[in-house]
Amino acid sequence: MKKCLAALSLCLTLLSGALALSSPFVAYSAQPTLQPTETAVPLTTPTLVPEPPRLDLPEVDWQDVSAHKKAMKPAFADDVERFVDANRYFIVAHLTFEPDAVFRAAQRVRFTNRTGEALDLIVFRLYANTPALGGRMTVHRVEVNGVKVAPSLSDLRSVLGVPLPVPLQAGESVELRLDFTLVMTRGLNTSYGRFGYVNDVVSATAWYPTLSVYEPKVGWWTDLPSPQGDPAYTETGLYEVHLTLPADMVVAASGVILEQRRNADSTITYRNVTGPMRDHAFQASRRYMITETEADGTRILMLHYKDRADLPTDGTKVAMQYSVQALKIFNATFGEYPYAQLVVAQNPTPSGVEFPGIIQIAESAWVQGNRFLEVVIAHEIGHQWFYALVGNNQVTLPWIDESLTSYTEFVYFRAAYDDPKVAERYIDSFQQRYTAYLARSLPDLPLELPVRNYTGISYGAIIYTKGPLFFLELERVIGRETVYAAIAEYFRRHKYGIAVTDDVQRAFEDISGRNLSALFNQWVRGSEPRTEQLLN
Repeated sequence: MKKCLAALSLCLTLLSGALALSSPFVAYSAQPTLQPTETAVPLTTPTLVPEPPRLDLPEVDWQDVSAHKKAMKPAFADDVERFVDANRYFIVAHLTFEPDAVFRAAQRVRFTNRTGEALDLIVFRLYANTPALGGRMTVHRVEVNGVKVAPSLSDLRSVLGVPLPVPLQAGESVELRLDFTLVMTRGLNTSYGRFGYVNDVVSATAWYPTLSVYEPKVGWWTDLPSPQGDPAYTETGLYEVHLTLPADMVVAASGVILEQRRNADSTITYRNVTGPMRDHAFQASRRYMITETEADGTRILMLHYKDRADLPTDGTKVAMQYSVQALKIFNATFGEYPYAQLVVAQNPTPSGVEFPGIIQIAESAWVQGNRFLEVVIAHEIGHQWFYALVGNNQVTLPWIDESLTSYTEFVYFRAAYDDPKVAERYIDSFQQRYTAYLARSLPDLPLELPVRNYTGISYGAIIYTKGPLFFLELERVIGRETVYAAIAEYFRRHKYGIAVTDDVQRAFEDISGRNLSALFNQWVRGSEPRTEQLLN
């Protein structure tokens, strides 16, 4: 339901604060530039967590995707059929507290060679071991079609290379088994809160060995993520996860939980499946409770702290309203969200972080009357379209998801409030911040740069502030409704896939019937004079 705010200053008391979302640079301004790649070295195993007993990992019928269809809205259940030969994961994991959060796990992964080239190596990313996340993941054993192999591991232990005894030809499939442990030190809270164990909350993202992306004529992606940006670059696949943890913990995850089984040792095992998703994540805590609602056929789970639920300031009710509103607005504007469930989780993050089917929202913002709560929910739900459904390399092309998702905040406020001045003031605040940035004689960098190229405050100012202003400039040139239609077409073309800058430009040019090279070169690629000069 639309509503008007009594104070149009919505935009903001929070927007000095909204830069906690729109400018992660505040906390990371001192981070050094990182080297882009790592070099493989022989695998070694730390002794901090001894190799666990071999877990029982059932055989998998990879042709049966019926369970995964249950994670989709009925109209989109058949989308699953397209991913029978995509990246497939079957993971069994046990989570214990010793007092650190310790995962003992094993996974079967079915990889089908869709590269068009013969492969003699398959690469996994152990994102938990990157400086950006600061966990400790150890792969104890690797098998290829049931045969043990000796993998390689990069210097910083984040790139795992699995040699194939026989080259995998285009179109062929192979099954791999990886046994691994992961330790999240108690108090660990890294990468904007996306990963860690703090305030008795486990944020399990990038918690399993993840297939990297193979780019034809380039090879496997092995870049080292910068701590100030998102760390992952992945392809869409199907996940089934059997997670065992203490029975008094509440858990919510990407996809849906189909079954739960109570065990004699006071644990509970959840069977969790996803539809086509590019990552898997879950949140777990004894502090959590779940409040449910629904929007456009999607069940929304509000995962929030029960120890704060009775406080008069608790923000669960308004967070639910914002979540419903955002989902409906983006469904109507960009195309329908296909999944049966979305989790909105109160979390120790200082801002908000997105994952397929689940978003983290700052516990400090989960307060009635905190207008940043609305901003961060709109932004992170926008990411369900741009990153989760339409993917990109978040390390080398962060503008594609972050700049576009920051623009979805404008779309949200225009649709959510009857008074147009609410959105106008919100949008004006972006221009004011960008102007203030330029007034400090800081570099007006193009949008199409890797995260590591934006030093100091430039990452937030360029990607999160200049980026959405680029889409406003497109509105000025081709009209707002045409921009909305172009984004919807871009979503339709690349849903479940991976996009690059040319894909964005092509959708806008096809829908507008205009050659927009000058605009994209000026704002995105940084190779043309200012638009005003071109149009005059």
